[in-house]
Amino acid sequence: MIDTDIDMFYIVPPNEEIPFYILEDCILTRLDYLKLLSEGSANEFDGKFEYLLENSIYDKAGHFVLRLLACISSDLCTYWVAKESLLFKQRLDHMSPRQLHKLLKQITWKLQIFKDRKSAIDTTLIELCKFYSQPLIFKHLVSNCHNCNNFRYEVRFEIIPDLVRERELVLSNGNVITYCSDWKKILQSLFSNYVINDMNIMKKQAQRIIKYDLRFNILNQKVQSYLFKECTVHGKISIDNIEEEAQKFPLCMQHLHSLLRRRHRLSHYARLYYSLFLKEIGMTLEDSITFWKQEYSKPHTCTSVCSHNWQSNEKKFLYSIRHMYGLEGSRRNYKTPSCNQICAGISGATYEGGCPFKDFDMNTFKNLLCVSLTEDEIEKFINNVSVKDPEVRCIAFLKLVCKNNIDDVVVKSPVQYYQKMSN
Repeated sequence: MIDTDIDMFYIVPPNEEIPFYILEDCILTRLDYLKLLSEGSANEFDGKFEYLLENSIYDKAGHFVLRLLACISSDLCTYWVAKESLLFKQRLDHMSPRQLHKLLKQITWKLQIFKDRKSAIDTTLIELCKFYSQPLIFKHLVSNCHNCNNFRYEVRFEIIPDLVRERELVLSNGNVITYCSDWKKILQSLFSNYVINDMNIMKKQAQRIIKYDLRFNILNQKVQSYLFKECTVHGKISIDNIEEEAQKFPLCMQHLHSLLRRRHRLSHYARLYYSLFLKEIGMTLEDSITFWKQEYSKPHTCTSVCSHNWQSNEKKFLYSIRHMYGLEGSRRNYKTPSCNQICAGISGATYEGGCPFKDFDMNTFKNLLCVSLTEDEIEKFINNVSVKDPEVRCIAFLKLVCKNNIDDVVVKSPVQYYQKMSN
């Protein structure tokens, strides 16, 4: 029998029992540590290390329950898998040769014994671990094996798509050429893709468990709350309260919201700016996907500048939304354009956005003001505010519609405006 002390790939779920309150603590503690690890501050962690001891019941339970929850949330999946992969690398970096040899043997053994149906990733892992475990090759791996190509192994490109996408390795006839010095990089990539593949298999089961088991439902909400706290935003807007909150939007965003509701489409940059604004005032990724799916699934009007629909372009829309949330591509934290950028930015016949105080003709401007002001108030506002500066006019409008008396107002972005109205 092979010693089962190391299961860094989490192939076999735990079967021990632990109290639910401890399980919750394990999960939130794990998320705390993973966050610090991703920021390079793991040494600042002051939580319960016993929950993170490799191969402990707490470590396994924390990983597998987060894997379950991540099955139903693309946001959590991307957030968690990337950080769990860093934990795997950290453990790999601190392994002794004896531990590494045991890990390779156990991956092979567990996948062969516990997996009835083996995926392409499972098969690759088994063969690769056997390759690495060969005495001559293993001795070379744990020696000073850096930037060398003494031993070569080919992996199908679809098994490690992240390394292919980042052009980390050479691609030849559908195979990725890997060398002995790449072993840590390959194992880390296989770990991430093994976990993602396993989640895809258990997705339907996970949805049922979380939906019908109140404990997991509550746990899922707490984890989502934790993530919302991590991505601090300036409000709590959702698909349920957006119509009410839209009254607090600056006129530039009110205009885009109104057009979208009427035409069910926006031009590219208008959609980009409005999406970023909604993200920054608190709309979650899931709500954003639902919001845009609802609009772009409806027939567009003859006055729409965009004729795309969700049904035909779902993958592109999903990628675009996830990209804006920093979950695809360069994974940047994109911000809403400032007022200066909006005023100096896009122009053209197909662009519906811009600053109402600078770019709109009088009839369009008055129609927009009608949402918030009476006819008398509109006339007084237009006659009394003669300054040409859009920022000054926007602040004057904010003071007019805001119920509280406010002084020394500064508005440099649509998000700042919304903050002032919300406060």
